[in-house]
Amino acid sequence: RIRTINIANGAGKLNGMLIRPGETFSLAEALGPIDAAHGYVQAGAIINGEHTDAWGGGLSQMSTTTFNAAYFAGMELVEHRPHSEWFRRYPEGREATIFTPTIDLKWRNNTPYGALLQSWVDPTANRVHVRIWGTTYWTVESQTSGRWGVVQPRTVYSQSATCEPQSSGNPGFSVQVTRTVLLDGEVTDTETWTTTYRPQNQIVCGSPPPPSGG
Repeated sequence: RIRTINIANGAGKLNGMLIRPGETFSLAEALGPIDAAHGYVQAGAIINGEHTDAWGGGLSQMSTTTFNAAYFAGMELVEHRPHSEWFRRYPEGREATIFTPTIDLKWRNNTPYGALLQSWVDPTANRVHVRIWGTTYWTVESQTSGRWGVVQPRTVYSQSATCEPQSSGNPGFSVQVTRTVLLDGEVTDTETWTTTYRPQNQIVCGSPPPPSGG
């Protein structure tokens, strides 16, 4: 798939990066510039609520995987934004998108030790991996709630000049994630956030059919 080109390119740029104690990692800086000159291609992305193609499409998979590596390492989560829609390949409520220059993923190395990034694509399993190597410092506990406010997809007619037809997909819902960070058995930080996803509606380009009269 064409988005794999972007993901493999991004993984290569992350691999071997060292984040020193107190330093803040920016995924946009690590990957950028996201253009043809730096090995990226156009692939599927969501822009202003519409499914379309954009430079670096697919890099949200890099963003989500990197976010989870930092999440479970206990790093300080400085900046992240979830997708507007939920995709089955991502853990609900615990994912992050990227769209430069407006949406970035940032985390700070809040340990006394360096954090070495390792990233690669496994073509057999069609998965991207991100590992943070360093001295274990924090203990992390994570909880994800059940869904609530579930909204089923519906059919939407769009007259947008950039409309792309889309079949219906996952429902919309809200979910809550809680991360507890401990040091030597003592809780040092607890964060809870709620993510609300919109349903993946069926998009039909054009005007809606006239109401059937009797």
